[in-house]
Amino acid sequence: MYNVIFKRRSVRFFKSDDISKVDMREILRAGMWAPSAKNRQPWKFIVVKGESKKEALALMEKGIERAEKGEGVLAGSPELYVNARFTLKCMEQAPILVFIVNPDGRPLTDTWTTAEKIHELSDVQAIGAAAENMALQATSMGYGSLWIGNIFFAYDELHEWLGEGEMVLAMSFGIPNHHPVPLARKDEDEIIEIRD
Repeated sequence: MYNVIFKRRSVRFFKSDDISKVDMREILRAGMWAPSAKNRQPWKFIVVKGESKKEALALMEKGIERAEKGEGVLAGSPELYVNARFTLKCMEQAPILVFIVNPDGRPLTDTWTTAEKIHELSDVQAIGAAAENMALQATSMGYGSLWIGNIFFAYDELHEWLGEGEMVLAMSFGIPNHHPVPLARKDEDEIIEIRD
């Protein structure tokens, strides 16, 4: 297992080759087996390719443009716009995008009680585990993946387009067209604390 964990990279450049339905189903199935609080399984995987992918990318572009005009949930973050546009180019290259939504999730703008917030955070943690399972499965099969948070530049546009639940993250999948070197990790002593 360590071999797959250490081999996984954030792939930003993909070949145009598609992923077979059988292989994509295996990647998604790995996500389905992630742990979740009280076995809620708070996820739905929306696979987007072809014309649907073009629609999603056009909405992403529109969201970035709105942010640059001072609108949307990430307005006022000009230092992030260049990165968001680069992410859009990465999404264009990948043959498949997968949006993960929480069917029972709450909008970002809601006012929450502490219990509701804990419930939502637990679901987001589970979706993160599902995404990591999919990334590792893809790696083990020779595919690359990219975890995408910049979709929130187009939160309103994509949320409406997806049409259900609360958008949590997206991932790109495909055959890598580059092999990124591992980035440095923090020293273990800096991040691991053991209390007896």
